[in-house]
Amino acid sequence: MQRWGKTAAGNIRWYCPRCLHSRIRRRKDVSIRSAHALFVTWLTGTASLGEIARSKRVSVRTLERRFSCFLEKKSPVTWSSSVDVLIIDGLYLEPRENCVLIGKTKTTIVQWLFVQRENYGSWRLFCQHIPAPRVVVCDGQRGMRAALRDAWPHTLVQRCMVHIFQLATARLTRRPKTPAGQDLRVLVQQLFAIHTRRQKRRWIRKYRKWRKRYDHFLKERTIGQQPGKKRTWWYTHKRIRSVRTLLDNALPELFTYIGHPEIPRTTNHVEGGINSRLSELLYRHRGISLEKKEVLVATFLGRKQGQKPTRNVY
Repeated sequence: MQRWGKTAAGNIRWYCPRCLHSRIRRRKDVSIRSAHALFVTWLTGTASLGEIARSKRVSVRTLERRFSCFLEKKSPVTWSSSVDVLIIDGLYLEPRENCVLIGKTKTTIVQWLFVQRENYGSWRLFCQHIPAPRVVVCDGQRGMRAALRDAWPHTLVQRCMVHIFQLATARLTRRPKTPAGQDLRVLVQQLFAIHTRRQKRRWIRKYRKWRKRYDHFLKERTIGQQPGKKRTWWYTHKRIRSVRTLLDNALPELFTYIGHPEIPRTTNHVEGGINSRLSELLYRHRGISLEKKEVLVATFLGRKQGQKPTRNVY
């Protein structure tokens, strides 16, 4: 056999001088590997299925047939070693229908799990497959916190600062009208400037002074009658009271990172590095079925789990 040019597709043509026939060598493993690389390019890239089909000079139907064998869910690699710091969060693929729970260290993805909703049962099932870490960084969702307490009772928890700030800002607004709201917003904004134990003690003292100063103000009530209901009362400043409750509940787990530089104070390793990219891909492939969305997410997370971590991870 000797080389005899290339075909229109770019494959090497081989010629036999004895039988006067030419052919190309086909390797099934190379074809599958090439089709899988093209499948990943379509799922995680910006090109549509039609654009890829035109670039490869095939029909869309042909690509769909080649990709059909890859449309299966991938299970994450079982994680058996201990984890020091685990960052967890959830992402809904469809509102109130399907959710993926993601656990990640600073360098690699540890586990993911597809569930119907983000609640206590789902997070408890998620925790069963991972050894108890030393610290968990999370957003403090109610079902998540209860599951963490039951599954890993000796694990420390760090609440995400960004989630606390966003929830407080949504309830206080950016321009509170009352002095209590204005002072509380200043305290919330100062959370990101706390790096030492001394700064932590100062902030806690300021917060306790705020609570004492506006205690009677926050107890003010409004008496009235809603349409079709009996005459009743409610707290006048419910939004400020809700922020106070938010800080009170988060305070024991808000400053775990102080004195431990290896503990991040936000869930940005999952929110920004994983969830934002997945949301972008899901929007780009909007209209596909729920099963294909799960394949997209599993393929993306599987690639991330097998990638070599970068050097500048802090």
